[in-house]
Amino acid sequence: MIKKTGVYLLALAGAGIILAFVGQNLFVVSPVGGTIASDVSLQLLTAGRIAALLGAYVLLLQLLLIGRVRWIEQVFGLDRLSRAHHYNGLAVLVLLMLHPVLVTFGYSLRDDVPFFEQELDFLRNWEDVLSAAIGLSLLIIIGILSIGFIRRRFRYELWYGIHLPLYIAVALAIGHQFEVGSDLTLNNYFRFYWYFLYGFVAVNLLWYRLLRPILHALRHDFRVDRIEAEAEDVTSVYITGRNLARFRRRPGQFLIVRFLARGFWREAHPFSLSCPAEANYLRLSIKRLGDFTGKIPRLVPGTRVIIEGPNGVFTPGRCKREKVLLIAGGIGITPLRAMADELLQQDRDVTLLYGNRKQNGIVFERELAALSEKGLRVVHILSDEPDYPGEKGVLTQEAIARLVPDVADREVFLCGPPKMMQGILKSLHALNVPRRHVYYERFAL
Repeated sequence: MIKKTGVYLLALAGAGIILAFVGQNLFVVSPVGGTIASDVSLQLLTAGRIAALLGAYVLLLQLLLIGRVRWIEQVFGLDRLSRAHHYNGLAVLVLLMLHPVLVTFGYSLRDDVPFFEQELDFLRNWEDVLSAAIGLSLLIIIGILSIGFIRRRFRYELWYGIHLPLYIAVALAIGHQFEVGSDLTLNNYFRFYWYFLYGFVAVNLLWYRLLRPILHALRHDFRVDRIEAEAEDVTSVYITGRNLARFRRRPGQFLIVRFLARGFWREAHPFSLSCPAEANYLRLSIKRLGDFTGKIPRLVPGTRVIIEGPNGVFTPGRCKREKVLLIAGGIGITPLRAMADELLQQDRDVTLLYGNRKQNGIVFERELAALSEKGLRVVHILSDEPDYPGEKGVLTQEAIARLVPDVADREVFLCGPPKMMQGILKSLHALNVPRRHVYYERFAL
């Protein structure tokens, strides 16, 4: 499998090729008698060209980051790619917004015309510049709506729909790049390089977002088998299909599912697998957190399912130590429940600390009790039941040290609400657990 270093080098090499071509073409497209050292307009135009080309390149990287491209996702994990997507998006906006400003200033200075008059000339008379400006406006709107306090106001499905114009923005900008971009019009090799980049991204998106899920659906005929209540506000969806042994998945991974039923089919959502990998079914245990998840109990057996994945690198395959600590909060138990079987089969010393508010919120209580008979040490911690005879309160640094004295010698897998995870990570650091031995999956992508 490709490694992180390989992905980084591949991305840097792509950008390096762009800068090399710009350097080669620099004096070919410069005004007669001008040099970049003495001509301010040429400096602005060159900076504008570099901003445009790197902006377009980073925009293609952005599409790969959100494209659920398996060979990238299996290196970094989809949750980390989602965070990288946020910062990469800022770079896209900065570079592409700099491009028109720098180029307009460069031409207005060279031709001695006012800035806004030059900008109007671009929009009216230059081929595909107006469509590119519309595409950039779409990107800016998406960027504004991505700001944290604004984004949190949207429901998941609306937030997902807001990102669809990103593909339209790319389509609107392509013509401008190939028709007006001097580096591409003057160098056929560079032009073919960009054809390759766009084609490479398009093939990956088409395969991983569309063709591969359809192929899985045709091969395995995924269908809802049954619906079972697990705990308060938690429902398990059992999915069966043909030849599930050939649908390779690992404990701890998650699926992005689309139920082909009225009221469901327009939305695809990520849910962790909550059953062992060797089971002859797939199980998704889903907590009611919104409109979509609130409808899950109404799913009808026999409903067809489109599945993207499996995704995620939060698996027991990363485990290096003989002792393991699993820490779950609420519905964060789902991937850890799937992991527990495999870790026990590997004869590891496994402890599970499982935090909930009340006892009726414990998911898989009977299954965890059965696993405890096979060697899993389970400690339930309840925060809102003062009369509970077991561990009460929240999982603090003191509680972890008391319940698991050898925590510094263990591999730790953590999954739960983001606020809880932040506190646990700080506690583990204070307890001298090496960062390289702590694995976690943020439960909100």
